[in-house]
Amino acid sequence: MPLRVTEIRMPLGGDESGLVPRALKRARLDPAEVASVELVRKSMDRRRSSPEFVYSFDFHLIDPARIRAALGRGGDRRVFWVEEPESTAIRPGDEPLRSRPVVIGAGPGGLFAALVLARAGFRPRVFERGSRMNRRVGQIATFNRDRVLDPESNYLFGEGGAGTFSDGKLTTRSRDPRARLVLDEFRRKSGLESVGTYYRPHLGSDRVRTVVARIRREVEELGGEFHHDCRVDALEARNGRVVGLIAAGQPVAAEVVIAATGHSARDFYRMIAAAGVLLEPKPFQMGFRIEHDQEFVDRCIYGRPRGELGLGPADYRLVAQIEDRGVFSFCMCPGGEIIPAIHDRGHFNTNGMSYFSKDTGYANSGVVTTIQPEDFEGSGPFAGLELQMRYEARAAELAGDRFLLPAQRLEDFLADRPSLDLPGTSCRTGTVAARVGELAPPWLTALVRQALGQFERQMPGYGGAGALICGPEARSSSPIRIVRDPESLESVSLAGFLPVGEGAGHAGGIVSAAVDGWRAAETVLGRFAPPRG
Repeated sequence: MPLRVTEIRMPLGGDESGLVPRALKRARLDPAEVASVELVRKSMDRRRSSPEFVYSFDFHLIDPARIRAALGRGGDRRVFWVEEPESTAIRPGDEPLRSRPVVIGAGPGGLFAALVLARAGFRPRVFERGSRMNRRVGQIATFNRDRVLDPESNYLFGEGGAGTFSDGKLTTRSRDPRARLVLDEFRRKSGLESVGTYYRPHLGSDRVRTVVARIRREVEELGGEFHHDCRVDALEARNGRVVGLIAAGQPVAAEVVIAATGHSARDFYRMIAAAGVLLEPKPFQMGFRIEHDQEFVDRCIYGRPRGELGLGPADYRLVAQIEDRGVFSFCMCPGGEIIPAIHDRGHFNTNGMSYFSKDTGYANSGVVTTIQPEDFEGSGPFAGLELQMRYEARAAELAGDRFLLPAQRLEDFLADRPSLDLPGTSCRTGTVAARVGELAPPWLTALVRQALGQFERQMPGYGGAGALICGPEARSSSPIRIVRDPESLESVSLAGFLPVGEGAGHAGGIVSAAVDGWRAAETVLGRFAPPRG
């Protein structure tokens, strides 16, 4: 049981060599009493006029009983014992499983479900509508160069899921102990130790690819199978229980199906609804994406050029409260690029990503608010989806066959006037001048304009002449939830069908989706014995 010492602060550009001695002094420890020291958290506190790094350390002690007695007479809230996490080991079930479990989707939810199942000897079969990673990367390069869009394998669909091309952020607020296990997998398979210690770890889209490929190889080595370019077109059910599916026109027997399809698989929602799976509307986030020169962001956050500090590109988090609505920055990509996150020509959506190097010279971030079901302008489980599609269709008309990014100078957006020209951008498909405010509900556009005034006070110059706004940013989260039992994670209307991740409406982000997939796999392990055939 380690002793944790928190809130060891250091100014930007400071010397890290003095941090551990300061932590020892705070804990009243002698170096001779310590067996080992582990850095467990490094973050940046931007709430002060001069940002600081903040560190936490775990000290593993030679004689913890004596130190515990000494600390009992103290009272520093920044020094405390850390309880060891409870084991997540599952007692194997004994119910016979006649067919191998199926996982639909090879994003984080599907990959981690498959990994947990494979390690327990269940030899899962994974069906992914998009291509294997290397081929998918080539398809996206062709799209950026020649504007050839593959509707089944693109920025949204394919091995690794949409998260592969949305920056590789591993930030999570999950308190589930599996979140640490997921981060440990990313750390080991990426070879990047900072994944385990940084408050907001970032792999970059390029390093995520490596992790995805290594997870797939481990699953395959343990007897699992991956079927790429293989879309699931139907579920087969009997007496309220899933018994199989149709994949690429072929029947597949399955008593257990873990569905991790992502929230852009709109055809999948309609297919399972037709099969009797219960869906419900849920709140989701929508807005726009804003881009600045990275140098501007660095000066706002660091107070001077980052080169003088030896730091990487700065990021930011901004929040504004307008009456009872919050507007906030989302998926901020320092040194990143804006991408057309689309899978069909009739609907255009924006997102942001960055590689590990973060070297484009631009910084972009979503600026979104939450749309409640009462805002959907309709009823039923698909009302939010239809709202998304309505504004994405308008954007697609502007984007045209070249998939140009509908954009506007931010100062023109704020003044509600057209832009006569546009600043440079990181978007590889280029831009087209548009009234971006028309790409979201009027009340949402008005709300964002108000919020940007508050952002300007937090980051003076935020609305300046060099800033660009584009849109819509409509797929930050799912407008649909697949109703499931909170304990078993099974659909309440179809036994054996376990919807997980962002597409199920029960998780958001890479780590949270992976945790959800892990949990689903554990419910299978706790009930069934591995299939023999």
